Amino acid sequence: MLRREGVIVNHKRVERIYQQEGLQIKKRKKKRQTAPLRIVTPLPERPNERWSMDFVSDQLSNGEKI
Repeated sequence: MLRREGVIVNHKRVERIYQQEGLQIKKRKKKRQTAPLRIVTPLPERPNERWSMDFVSDQLSNGEKI
């Protein structure tokens, strides 16, 4: 209604006015995003064709943790 009357407002100001007047605020619904499509990686055909590495922690040469 405020926008129709030409008043420039954002959602934070509207929520503040609602709270001051003791009105109930409508909860904003978050948009649900779809999961990205998974790319199926081909299986290795020979030994040593695919390598992977996993680590729990590491540190730089000066001793600072990553």
